[in-house]
Amino acid sequence: MSGIPGLPSAGPISRVSAADLGPLRAGSPWLREPVVVTGASDLMNEVWRWTPDHLRATVGDERLPATLPGPDGGFRYEPGRVLDSRPLAVSRFFDDMADPDGPRWCLQQVPVESALPALSAVLDYPTCVPRELVNAVNLWLASPGTVTPLHYDDTHNLFCQVSGAKTFFVLPPEDLDALYPGPLNTGAQHLSGVNLFQPDFERHPRAAPLRCLEATVRAGEALVLPAFWWHQVLSRDEVAVSVNFWWRANVVDCLVPGFMRQLQSAAVQDDLGALAGTFELGDGQGGADVFTDAADLVRLLHDIGEAKAALALTASILRTARRRSGPAAARAGELLADHGELLEAPGRGGAAAAGRVDRLVADLTAIVSEGARSW
Repeated sequence: MSGIPGLPSAGPISRVSAADLGPLRAGSPWLREPVVVTGASDLMNEVWRWTPDHLRATVGDERLPATLPGPDGGFRYEPGRVLDSRPLAVSRFFDDMADPDGPRWCLQQVPVESALPALSAVLDYPTCVPRELVNAVNLWLASPGTVTPLHYDDTHNLFCQVSGAKTFFVLPPEDLDALYPGPLNTGAQHLSGVNLFQPDFERHPRAAPLRCLEATVRAGEALVLPAFWWHQVLSRDEVAVSVNFWWRANVVDCLVPGFMRQLQSAAVQDDLGALAGTFELGDGQGGADVFTDAADLVRLLHDIGEAKAALALTASILRTARRRSGPAAARAGELLADHGELLEAPGRGGAAAAGRVDRLVADLTAIVSEGARSW
């Protein structure tokens, strides 16, 4: 596969030294767009020791799921397609990489804390990342020339390149519709139908005007990749060892099309806990309950003109509240009954519907305020 995407470049991703990178907490300016961090060894100590030789010595006998890419180096996650995967010892992975005719395995998204106890025992965390919000630390081993599909993650990501190099081709969250995401409520909903390296503009005409940012992240560097930013990643000319930290994003940093779409997913619609378990809804100080935080978010979405998203979240709150006991739960049931048509088809009704949305948001705020303590 060529190392040059079929979309024109929008220029390089900005770079910043680790000494100048501030804390990556809610509202941080460093979470507005991706940034490459140079001198990233200043952010932590242990991870940078996990070179191929160190991994051989410490976890070489560990058998981990390994996957083969396609003949062109690409991984394609499509309905009905099963990737060629098998348990593989870490030492065998490096042996195969040293053999010019060996298979080009990749060990993807290996959870350090559950799968690699010898590494987990000495793991330290980046000083810039809110430790209490980290929900995954993963090891990645990639053979040269392999490339991921174009996708986004709904968590913030600090991607640390220990050895080798990877090139990231990145597009902003606002390009959601132009990148033809997979169907909602499927394992492909975060995947793009567009391959940046071989775009088919007849099938995906909205992608034709797009431009991608790019950066090659080399050993000792890291990439801050905010939630919902699209990225396709190419491993360069040697074995790449990477470690990434995913942490829960605050909703104030996620008011983008992918997040609005996620509010309409079946999981969120069925239970507010699906949203609260993925994102930080409040100010992080722990002073409010999940219903109050969610109602605050409904008002914010309403105020910024995201009526459809506000209604989707309203439906989730009311359905979750209805399963609780007490007067507030009964009132939630009444609102669901009174506004069922509006909640089921939030884009219809014009100006008259807008007035009903205003009233529903006000009613929601009132019952959440009344019921917060009892829920």
